[in-house]
Amino acid sequence: MVGIGAVMLLFFFYIYLPATTNHNETITVPDLEGMAFDDINELLTNRNLGFEVMSDSGYSEEYDPFYILSQNPKPGAKVKENRKIYLTLNAKVPPQVRMPNLINTDLPNAEDILLSNGLKRGEITYVPDRRVNAVISQKLKGEDVAMGTMIYKGSAIDLEIGNGEGIKSFPTPDFLGKTLAEVRFQIEASGLKLDEINFIKNDTVPANLVYKQLPPQGRSIRTGDLVEIWINRQEELPEEEEQPEQQ
Repeated sequence: MVGIGAVMLLFFFYIYLPATTNHNETITVPDLEGMAFDDINELLTNRNLGFEVMSDSGYSEEYDPFYILSQNPKPGAKVKENRKIYLTLNAKVPPQVRMPNLINTDLPNAEDILLSNGLKRGEITYVPDRRVNAVISQKLKGEDVAMGTMIYKGSAIDLEIGNGEGIKSFPTPDFLGKTLAEVRFQIEASGLKLDEINFIKNDTVPANLVYKQLPPQGRSIRTGDLVEIWINRQEELPEEEEQPEQQ
């Protein structure tokens, strides 16, 4: 009886139990990261492994939507049959982030800020401005984008950068005796900015014409500087009505 019992114990522990529990038999977890989700089912089934997709997805520009970003257990791990591999998929729509403020920031710092917020630097355009190598405006798809605006992660932000040409000086143009439309055109062509427009009656010049300006004509001025003008009328009119009265 003792001998029979010993044989049964040896049979149970060294033959039956290992056979039913796959003792010392493991499966190497394959590397699924970067694969399309539709391609993994057969791969795992052939290895007697299962999978489960995590509810929280991630996002990476490196992969198309529904590609595998991460897995648990990691590639190369040894697991038993039918073990589930937990998968994180790449989201179809990128998450949104808040647009940072880059105005007046130098270009290298602006690039670092964009990178830290998950954004990309788009096209760079240099514009006349006294601020050398500083961001003058930040745009998304051609439109100004304000700080705090929610935009998609990975968006390319175009930057207008000051080229320092505002440091150059030239004589202030003569705006006297001109209409507001003419002044605006001349100011834009000169790289200046129209600041204040004062509509005040003045009997010394025809209506709707400029009779005073600051800085005065001939005064040294620089690109990007502000210009203030006075026009002989009581209120602003549509540009098509900005014609001097005939006397």
